[in-house]
Amino acid sequence: MKPHTYRFVFAALLLTMLAVFGIAFTADFEPQNSSLKTDGMKDAKLAEKKMMSKQKERIVSKDKKILVVCYSFSRGNTRKIAKQLQTVLEADYAEIEPTHPYPPYGGWNSEVTEQGKREVEAGFMPEIKPLAVNIADYDIIAVGTPTWWFTMAPPMHTFLKSQDWTGKTVIPFMTHGGWPGHVITDIKEYCGGAKFAAAMEIQFDSEGGDHMLTSQADIDAWLEGLRKELR
Repeated sequence: MKPHTYRFVFAALLLTMLAVFGIAFTADFEPQNSSLKTDGMKDAKLAEKKMMSKQKERIVSKDKKILVVCYSFSRGNTRKIAKQLQTVLEADYAEIEPTHPYPPYGGWNSEVTEQGKREVEAGFMPEIKPLAVNIADYDIIAVGTPTWWFTMAPPMHTFLKSQDWTGKTVIPFMTHGGWPGHVITDIKEYCGGAKFAAAMEIQFDSEGGDHMLTSQADIDAWLEGLRKELR
């Protein structure tokens, strides 16, 4: 065989080997690269989906309407707590008023003390004035009352029993002078079908005054917890 023929054959073999190894290399590399790209795209899409889901949750929570409703008597202690809730939760506010006002508080032997006892023992629900808001329009409702003979004040009883609480979130809170009784339990019983956020019992002095014994720090911690939970 002539020298140039050898060179020709050698060149042909070399080209064939390069082609075969090139194909093998490409066949081995490309699927791995493609798999990495596919996995990367899946991870990116999953992360985007999670982020959109979280944003949607925040939007839904932020759009919920909140109302604070309270009945307050004598020194207005329950109203003071209700107003703090209104500010922190950026809520609407409504106050329960009996159609026939109670006599002023004048101590344990006063007329209103005896009247309150009779009404509580009888389960009496006094007539109340219509609220300026429609409860059905709200998703989250805070309800606050003073303690009357170990349970809620009768006007709050009337209010709770007159509403449909199905699907609502209720924030129960109450004020007392050292005898909290079973107010929170009673509120939950009367709000059938509702879910409940953190409740709070706030103590004032036992003489019916406006000196708060529960620390403001404890109230602030409760309010901040609610703000994070509900927003």
